[in-house]
Amino acid sequence: MKLEHRENEHKASGTMLQVKEDQTLEALLMHHMQGRSKSSLKKLLQSEMISVEGEIVKKLEFPLKAGQKVFVGKKPDFQLPEGLRIIWEDAWLMIVLKDSGLLTIGHRRENKLTAEEYLNQYMQHKKLGERIYVVHRIDRDTSGILVFAKTVKAKDILHTNWHDIVESRRYIAVVEGRPRRPQGCIDTWMDEDPKTLDMFVCPPGQGRRAITHYKVLKTNGRHSLIALELDTGRRNQIRVHMQHIGHPIAGDPRYHSRTNPCNRLCLHAQQIKFRHPITHEMMDFSSEIPADFLKIFR
Repeated sequence: MKLEHRENEHKASGTMLQVKEDQTLEALLMHHMQGRSKSSLKKLLQSEMISVEGEIVKKLEFPLKAGQKVFVGKKPDFQLPEGLRIIWEDAWLMIVLKDSGLLTIGHRRENKLTAEEYLNQYMQHKKLGERIYVVHRIDRDTSGILVFAKTVKAKDILHTNWHDIVESRRYIAVVEGRPRRPQGCIDTWMDEDPKTLDMFVCPPGQGRRAITHYKVLKTNGRHSLIALELDTGRRNQIRVHMQHIGHPIAGDPRYHSRTNPCNRLCLHAQQIKFRHPITHEMMDFSSEIPADFLKIFR
């Protein structure tokens, strides 16, 4: 997956003016754009073609200070990087689809741009002063659907009532081998190794309980395509549970896989169904099973 920002490919076309002394926007424009009428300048403002230090300005009497920069022209539309796509949004929520290889949020051991940062850039470009809030996350090497909040109220409701609001979450994975049962429920307790930070199955009553339901969709003996639904949301839950039953996710050496047919962790967050925190409408978002997963079983 290529995660290079593409906005630089579309340079803004226009003129950058340097403010040399305190004055109004009208005075600056009349000086640099001689021959323009006041009404034509107002049309530029109405078309959002004048910005001061990156912020759109709509009044000619706007006060300028020496040292500021004024841009006159139409800026290109902001473009998210390849591997991150907004599939739906309203005033309170944003639903996105991310590829494997992109972090959801920052990590102290990583120094790379994240889905959260890219989406905040998008929010700043579209509506200055607004931002997005992380509601849940998926691993960097997992692809699939993510939900973000666009207001503090929506974030707080989702954080507080996540298990009541979310009706279902489905993942698709390619695992090694063929599970003995075509479907089943994995119910264990999980804890974190303080040294490696890996999760592991522990004795009942220790750590936290984790429940995963699975169903085999396809198999060729060497690998199986399975659908999984979560009753709980522990970190690395699916990866640990599939290792626990002897069928680690392909491309997951951290949890003891031995094959890597897609050159990535073969785990995809395919679907989420939940009640909207503000409108209370039932929302259901799903994505296609990754093509590279399906190729294994042709």
